[in-house]
This record gives sequence, structure tokens and C-alpha cells, in this order.
Amino acid sequence: MDKSKINAKEYLSQIHSINIRLKSLAFQRQSIEDALYSTSPKLSHMPKNATRDVHRMERLIVTKLDIESEIERASERLAEVHKTIATFPAAELGAVITYRYINRLPWEDIAIKLHISESRVYQLHREALKVVENIITEREVKSA
Repeated sequence: MDKSKINAKEYLSQIHSINIRLKSLAFQRQSIEDALYSTSPKLSHMPKNATRDVHRMERLIVTKLDIESEIERASERLAEVHKTIATFPAAELGAVITYRYINRLPWEDIAIKLHISESRVYQLHREALKVVENIITEREVKSA
């Protein structure tokens, strides 16, 4: 397998890992928000800690801002990958990539959905990876 196909596959495969990361970050953000906006006192018969954590709120706010920044960066990366797929010259190529990397369908299901043979799906996938590699290369040249 040549290097360009590996790069394109890695580029497209990040959709799944970004989605997982976004779900995790959203959960973390919600937990912090719950802690920040919790107004009910915690009553206990246990003795109070003599040294109160006076910086707890500050740490929670900073952590929440860090998480929100990371969510924004991950969302931007995800949007870039989706934009790449949207620029495909042929609808079939975009469909194969969408079904494979966004919907995570197996090859045989993609063939059924597109009403084509599995070998044609593989052929379209190879073509689509070349298109992705070209788009990535063009972006790198423009940003350099």
C-alpha cells in the first residue's frame, strides 16, 4: 500500500476518534457545569475540613474554559474533514467515503446501499482516497 493511501485513510479515520473525543468532552463539561452551578448545600454529620478550598471555583472555571477550547478545536477539525468530503467531484465517491468513515458501514452494506458490486466499492474507495490525498496536499501547499 502506498503512503498516500495511508495518510488519506488516517485523515478520514479521525472522524470516529473526534466524535468519541467530543462526546467525552461534552460529558466532562456537563460534570463541571453541574459542580459550578450546584446550589444545594451538602449536609453531613462529619466534621468540616479545617482548610477550606477557596480556589475550587476558579479551578473549575479554568478547566471548563480549557474543555470548551478543546471542543472548539475538535469541532473545527471535524468540520474540515466533512468539508473535504463535500468537495468530492463525484457523488459516488463521497457516498462511499460517507458510508465508510462517517456511518462506519462494512463494505458489503455500502455495496447494497449504492446498488453496485463490492469490487466496485473498493475501486471507488481507492479513487476517493486519491482525491482526499490531493485535497490534503493542496491545503498543505496553500498553508505553506
